[in-house]
Amino acid sequence: MTGKMNIKTIGSLLLTFVMLFTFSACNDEDDVLEIFNGKTWKLTRLTTEGSKRQFYEGLWGSEKEEETSRDRLKQDGNFVLDFNLANVNGETTGTAEAHGFQASINNARVVVDGNKRTISITGKVSGSEKDQLGRAFINGLPNVFKYEGDSNSLTLYFKDGNTTKVMGFAAQ
Repeated sequence: MTGKMNIKTIGSLLLTFVMLFTFSACNDEDDVLEIFNGKTWKLTRLTTEGSKRQFYEGLWGSEKEEETSRDRLKQDGNFVLDFNLANVNGETTGTAEAHGFQASINNARVVVDGNKRTISITGKVSGSEKDQLGRAFINGLPNVFKYEGDSNSLTLYFKDGNTTKVMGFAAQ
């Protein structure tokens, strides 16, 4: 009788563990809407992948240009990115608005894959960006291919020739 009780007990425990692991399976897909929507993203860094620098070397031609860009970066409304995405039938798409200093990308089409953490942004630039940081920001967005982040910080990876660069953002 004790043998049958032990087998039943062990069987019940095994079944319980299997059910626990089945229902608590990890989902690697990001909550894309939580990450991108409902906030304005402010640029905090633009550098080469793997670099610890805030901005990549050679971005500015002079210290004066760098100082001017950094002052513009501190101003509200400059170097910002806003998303308006929706998930329809498993596909996350929508639009984005970006503003550098003098140039913008309005109503850009955005496609995000939360499983692969890929993103594409396609849109037309309006205005002419003379600020070096603004130019790198606006020109980098159409070349974005990957993202990382959560509801507080966002990193976008983009190609600049053969070099991968990153744009870091903080939620405002």
